[in-house]
Amino acid sequence: MLLPRTRTRTRTRTKTEVMRRAVELGFASWLTITILSQHPNTTFDRLRTGDKVGLLIPNWRFFAPTPAQHDYHLLYRTLDTDGEQSAWRSASQINKRKWAHAVWFPGRRQEKAVFDVCGELGRLTVRKDVKVTDSAAYRLLRDFVTRHLDESDPRRGSLTGFQFLVVLYSGHDDSEDPQYSFISPFIRLPEPDPTDRADDADPTGHVDQLEPAA
Repeated sequence: MLLPRTRTRTRTRTKTEVMRRAVELGFASWLTITILSQHPNTTFDRLRTGDKVGLLIPNWRFFAPTPAQHDYHLLYRTLDTDGEQSAWRSASQINKRKWAHAVWFPGRRQEKAVFDVCGELGRLTVRKDVKVTDSAAYRLLRDFVTRHLDESDPRRGSLTGFQFLVVLYSGHDDSEDPQYSFISPFIRLPEPDPTDRADDADPTGHVDQLEPAA
C-alpha cells in the first residue's frame, strides 16, 4: 500500500508528465502548421484563420517559391502650358544599400510600397474584367507622382498635366532590356495647391500631344 507522501509524489509526477506531453504536442502542432502554411498553394492559408494578427504563424513565403528577380521603376513626364513635354524623369528611387541599413532603413518602406503597387497594377493590366484607371493601384501611383510634382518640381506652376510609366527592369543585370509594364493616359493637373489631388482628364484631350512611350 502506498503511503500518503508517496501518493502525492506519484500524482505530481503524473501531472508533470501530462503537462510536458501537452507542451510537446502543442509545439509539434505549431511546427507542423507553420511548415504547411509556407506551401505556395493558397489553400493552406486557411491554417492561418485563427491567427488574426499574424504573429503566431510566421509567413516565410516572401522570397519563395519564386524570388523577385526584377525591380519596378516609376517614371513620369510632364506637359506645360506651352504644349512642351519633358523627358522621362524618375518619380521613385532605389537607394544604394549601406551597412547601416541592416539596422535602420526607413526609406525601404517607400521602395517596398512602390514595388507592391506597381506589381499589383501590372497584374491588373492582363485582366479583361478590370478597368485599370479605376483601380486603387492606379490612383495610388497617380497621387504619388502628383505629390512628387507638388513637392519637388520647380516648374509645377507652369505644368498642365503628366503621364506616368511603370518600367520592369532587372536591376544590375544589363543583359536584359527593360519592359514597359504600364503607361497611363494624360492626367490633368489642377491649379497648384498642396491640399488638392490630381484628377484624371479626358484621354481625348491633350493625350495626342504626348508621344507614346518608346
